Amino acid sequence: MEIAYLPKAKGFIEKLDDILLERVLSSVDFLEKYGALLEMPLSKPLGKGLFELRIVGNIHIRIFYCFHKNTAYILHAIVKKQQVIPKKEIDFARKVMREVVII
Repeated sequence: MEIAYLPKAKGFIEKLDDILLERVLSSVDFLEKYGALLEMPLSKPLGKGLFELRIVGNIHIRIFYCFHKNTAYILHAIVKKQQVIPKKEIDFARKVMREVVII
């Protein structure tokens, strides 16, 4: 499976410290290798074709992605600071996903 980073998500990932960056890239490698077969605890479906890649630890990272054709698009990424992911973050990822699926 091919991985495509959208600019905002790529910028977020590039700003991470070395330890978090390594963990994120390792998780993305799993996504590249297993694609839609990736399951909990690494990946969670959020409905309507949107998924989250879950990087847990002292700092929790969530990477929102979708599939289109033979590509996994990394749409958006955040540091998870509360129990529930803010609705505005999911809404933003869905908006970006709608733009990608049109490509």
